[in-house]
Amino acid sequence: MKKNNFYIVAFAFIALLTSCSKDDPTPEIDQEEVSTATLTFTEVERELHNDHYHYNPITDAEVEVVEFGADGLPPAGVHLHLEVGKTYKVALVAKDFAGRETQQTFVERHDIHQAFLLGAPADALEYVYADRDAENKKVSVGVTGYITVLKASNTFVFRYVMRHLNEGVKANITADDWNNANYTQFTGANDLDLKVELHLVEEDEHGH
Repeated sequence: MKKNNFYIVAFAFIALLTSCSKDDPTPEIDQEEVSTATLTFTEVERELHNDHYHYNPITDAEVEVVEFGADGLPPAGVHLHLEVGKTYKVALVAKDFAGRETQQTFVERHDIHQAFLLGAPADALEYVYADRDAENKKVSVGVTGYITVLKASNTFVFRYVMRHLNEGVKANITADDWNNANYTQFTGANDLDLKVELHLVEEDEHGH
């Protein structure tokens, strides 16, 4: 009788383990874990076409590059300047701990990712998303975008936040939310939170 009870208990234990292995999701390797990141601001020409703009490369474009460590901060003393009236292509490069570029993952999973650009004074900047998926369709993520400087400002802390959204949340986000200070209402977690001092200046004010 004791022997039979032993087999019954053992069978139940094995069944429990099997059930757990089927029901519990297998943790996936996080391909979005970021070690370092770079934001590159490249001056472009903004050309009005009816109700939208085209963004064209220009010769000898002004380029500002900011590199961020794993803490989301640039080296001490780094200070970014952008000029009033100019438009810049903003491009993110993110690398994992093996040094492999991983920013394309955000675009591939565009249904659960969105970048927010925060900290600027009201009406100082204008931004549009410019990402395209594998089928060349426009998607709003923020790995690539265009930022236009509308007016000068004192120095402020510019934040680039790449938000990893919960399922279904992105349907509630519009293109106008790009600088929504209440971005955490879009539930999820931050994959990136990059911070750098930014000064919006009149042309040639910073010595160019």
